Amino acid sequence: MLKGVGELKNVIISLVLLVMIVIAGCGSSSPDYPTALTGTNGTGQEYLSWYAAPGATGYNVYRGTVSGPVSSKTMIASNLSTTYYTDATVIPGNNYFYQVTAILSTGESKASNEVNVVP
Repeated sequence: MLKGVGELKNVIISLVLLVMIVIAGCGSSSPDYPTALTGTNGTGQEYLSWYAAPGATGYNVYRGTVSGPVSSKTMIASNLSTTYYTDATVIPGNNYFYQVTAILSTGESKASNEVNVVP
């Protein structure tokens, strides 16, 4: 039996990671940037997850209040070692637009797809 929202969140993240590992093992060529960025709103926070970029040593998360390129957003997390992030600094009712980049040996990758989440 799960003991609360925190434990449920960890189970969901584990399942997402498992699916990502299975998909990665299917032999398809992966792009060198994060893909399939998704966002789920929680109570006063946003849960983001994405598919890993091959060779990435970390990830940067960007957030803006209007849709646009990553250059129009503010970096809110840097050099993450995971393919998920919880943004607990959101204001309920505001629109937020997120993108993620990978840190590669060649520098920062191009940005992931943009996702819009409203807490």
